[in-house]
Amino acid sequence: MFWSADSKPTVGPPLSDKLKALKDEVLEARARQCSERAAQPTVAEFYAGRNVLMTGGSGFLGRMIVEQLLRTSPDIGNIYLVLRAKKGEPPQERLRGLLDVPLFDRLRAERPGALSKVVVLPGDITELALGLSPEHQALVRQEVSVVFHVAASVRFDDPFQKAVFTNLRSTREVVALARAMPQLKVLNHVSTAYCNSDRSPMEERVYAPDLDWAEVIRWAEQLPPADVQAVNFLGHKVMGSQANTYVFTKALAEQLLEDAADDLPVVITRPSIVVPTLKDPIPGWIDNLYGLSGFWVGGFKGLMRIVYCDNIVFNSVPADVATKNIVLASWIKGIGRTFPARSGQGGTADATLPVADVANISIDKDSGVSMEEMSWVVSEAGVGRMVPFPGALRPPKVEMTSCKVWYLMMVWYHHYLFGFILDLLARVVGVKPMVLKIYRKVVVAIDATRSFWKPFDFKNDNLVFLQTMIHPKDVSAYCILDLLSGRDNEETFREITVTCMRGILKYTLKEEDNPQKNWRMIQRLKWVNAAYHTLMALVFCALAYGLLQIRSPSLRSKSL
Repeated sequence: MFWSADSKPTVGPPLSDKLKALKDEVLEARARQCSERAAQPTVAEFYAGRNVLMTGGSGFLGRMIVEQLLRTSPDIGNIYLVLRAKKGEPPQERLRGLLDVPLFDRLRAERPGALSKVVVLPGDITELALGLSPEHQALVRQEVSVVFHVAASVRFDDPFQKAVFTNLRSTREVVALARAMPQLKVLNHVSTAYCNSDRSPMEERVYAPDLDWAEVIRWAEQLPPADVQAVNFLGHKVMGSQANTYVFTKALAEQLLEDAADDLPVVITRPSIVVPTLKDPIPGWIDNLYGLSGFWVGGFKGLMRIVYCDNIVFNSVPADVATKNIVLASWIKGIGRTFPARSGQGGTADATLPVADVANISIDKDSGVSMEEMSWVVSEAGVGRMVPFPGALRPPKVEMTSCKVWYLMMVWYHHYLFGFILDLLARVVGVKPMVLKIYRKVVVAIDATRSFWKPFDFKNDNLVFLQTMIHPKDVSAYCILDLLSGRDNEETFREITVTCMRGILKYTLKEEDNPQKNWRMIQRLKWVNAAYHTLMALVFCALAYGLLQIRSPSLRSKSL
């Protein structure tokens, strides 16, 4: 089957009706529990005077959480970030660069001086005790009462040992520190909704893996780092049905936290695919090309032309929606509330079980972005004309097919042959060839994520609970219901998509957003694209003619 880039997005009923029903469900539940909600502390009251320890504070979600906490909880204590030196830059210098971004402009305007509460603790999550000095370990144990463990390597192709140290052993070290905190109220581990990618539906509970997390850490520690072949061989042997080292180690980390929940207040938050912000603190914020952002950039830049897939829906969540609910999960756990959807690894619900509470941060299995819509976004009919990207190689257009033979033919035609010709021209004019190398990386990246290109159903009862229990004073800062209107009509969907694409262009690529200038460049590229197709047609005709000429004498000799 083949999908055109001119297809329309899915808006209006029945999807908009499903999202409206979700809103109504939350609002009705709030009305029933009005007095109970008003009696509990607000988010700001809970965090007031509390010191927070955070790993992964330099990443996309980590910085979003820091900003949300400082902006909505003015009396919060210090936020301690475990930060390592990178490329010769000391942690303190790195922090200045990490905070000097548009993400924090609103915070600087509304609460001047709030960023002084962000304190660097030099460390490295891949090391024992997170690489913290004895003095800083003592400081954390004495002062911290809320922990956010956000750090992780999200590379799908990480070597086994590195993934274990980064995603699994670091969790063990965080738990060890948390156990020594007498004031601890909550340990929030930010996982991923895809950590059990071999299961669907995904309930809000920890699934028991086939291996014990402690054994896996022991194996990784005993492996010689220099023996890359042995490390990778063991990794492939032990992962079982898991798609890659990332989801494998994240699933084991959840098992570790389930065990730790015997004596620690643990909550696990699982965002699905995170896309740019819709509103807070600024629309369109994103600082990386992971997930769907990389696809859109490849499409808008004219790099990607054909994708092999079915028209699946990617379960995505805006970054501000994810952040608000991650902070809410720590708040609801910290004030002693029990999540309604709770079950141990055996699957039996019991409110008295000492298990980790889990919240899948996912709206609806049909409310994400389909492959058809991702192609439409890139096209001229979608937002390609409204947000043309500078530096494109050809006009943006991405098509999809579920025919493997056609896909392979088009990969060679649209990607490899095109890249070869551009690199050949680059050599002629004395420029370093790089397009073919980029195409190889694109193909490898797509293949690495192929196991996630299928429908997933993430249950979200606990997400609904978080939105239901919001204190009346916190509705403006933490309610996400108004952000669920993107599927009401095509105009709204287009506006939101334009905001996201401009965010990628401005904040991630840091390129000029000049629609008129960039569109004129795209129009000129149409001639380049036409010239490429003409050249290829002539080449194929010449080859066909040459083959016929070669065969003609032999055919004549046979006839004689």
